[in-house]
Amino acid sequence: MFTKMAADDREDEKLEEVPKGVLVHRRGSALEVTVHKRATETELLALDRKIKKLVGRDKKKTKTEKRAWSRVRRFPISAGSYDKVQKFVKLRGTLKPEDLPGREFRWAHAGPIKLGKSAHGKIVLLALEKDDWKVIVPKERIENFCRDAILTPASKVPLTRDAGYHILQKDCVGISRRAFYAFLAKQKPLQLTRNQNSVMRKPGRPLEARGSLELDLVEAKGKDIGKFLHHYVKNFYFITLIDRLTGWFEVGRALHKDALTISKKLKVMLKRMGRALGVPPDKFYIRSDSGSEFKAETQVVFKELKVRHKFVSSGNRIEKVNQDFQRTWYRLMRLGRGDLEELDQQAAAITNNLKSKVTGYTPLEALDIEDATLSSEFNKHRTEMVKYKAPTIKIGDKVRHAVPKEVGKHGKALAYKAYRGKHWSAEVYVVVKINTGGTGTPLTRYYVAGKWRFRDQLLAVPGTDPTTEAVVRQRLHI
Repeated sequence: MFTKMAADDREDEKLEEVPKGVLVHRRGSALEVTVHKRATETELLALDRKIKKLVGRDKKKTKTEKRAWSRVRRFPISAGSYDKVQKFVKLRGTLKPEDLPGREFRWAHAGPIKLGKSAHGKIVLLALEKDDWKVIVPKERIENFCRDAILTPASKVPLTRDAGYHILQKDCVGISRRAFYAFLAKQKPLQLTRNQNSVMRKPGRPLEARGSLELDLVEAKGKDIGKFLHHYVKNFYFITLIDRLTGWFEVGRALHKDALTISKKLKVMLKRMGRALGVPPDKFYIRSDSGSEFKAETQVVFKELKVRHKFVSSGNRIEKVNQDFQRTWYRLMRLGRGDLEELDQQAAAITNNLKSKVTGYTPLEALDIEDATLSSEFNKHRTEMVKYKAPTIKIGDKVRHAVPKEVGKHGKALAYKAYRGKHWSAEVYVVVKINTGGTGTPLTRYYVAGKWRFRDQLLAVPGTDPTTEAVVRQRLHI
């Protein structure tokens, strides 16, 4: 009790410190302030600072005030009711509470309204919100209003949901954030320039035995090599082959990348790989990209050796070993450790002596380790299935699919820019089938435009806006 009395005394002392031209009285927890007509500006400023200090609203404790939204926003506004209210206000001048009863007119009684002119000089209804008169937009005319907002050259409305709505709501009442985004989502120019989807983390395929290989072709420029070897060197290609489980690496060299040349070199490399792994070539399973050098005659060699082969977009294991091998090869070249043949052999030998962070062995050591031991360590590091966060797609939904040749194999093509609008398909397609199991994987795939595609390759769209497209075509003369 004494503590409360002491606190009240301190508050009373503070009240006594207010300027002379101002009277402050406490009534319970409230303060009554009376300002004398002759109070100076300096006294008023001092009063303002004193009140803020008394009620604890200094700059460190200032809270954001709630926005005084118009109550008109709470009700749906139909075009029919809008026209009737507009006609009534035009004839009578004002709208009284007893006028136009009924649920459809509740929005008209929710706040002050009047007639005014829009930016184009059209007579419209205005609603008062935060001391500003704003255009009332019925739900049937939302698209026309939004279309003007994005097509008018003088408009400064951003073409994004949150930033665009923030500016749009300053001039109108009746358009929600959801309605504005639904309009933006249908605009073809905005769809085509959307960023790529985030890459889906696909689960790694577990391995039980050696013999799962990855194959690639790497170009080497003679002009980068000849000055170190002191003789002319033509451009050539490295043929790289790796066993995914053991990491054992084989390399060959060819002057041309046609299928006939590559097939002859590859046949020798596969037999050499079989001897190193202790596995016959008919037990091999090879993955490579779909380059022309791995077709035609190369496929004939695969059939002759009874090797299973599959085209894939990329292989992480072969991409990494390509980096290691090339770095080692060019370093040895700069050290002057021999000519092309010697450099091939030395770089391959060093690559096969690089210790794996996954299995804990070098490829040379892994050749003598049991497959069960290697696979148990290898499979621990396989990527687990992670739920992909994206809107759900069902059969019959409309989508655009990614165009890989525009973004590159790893999504970083030199000419790729999102603003070019070429990385999504120009046409909108319908999802025909959905495979929830995939082929041996738990990933869902969607049959779109004659091909099975993963979710990260699809952009869900609600369709397009033909009215806006017609206006744009007329403007651009296309």
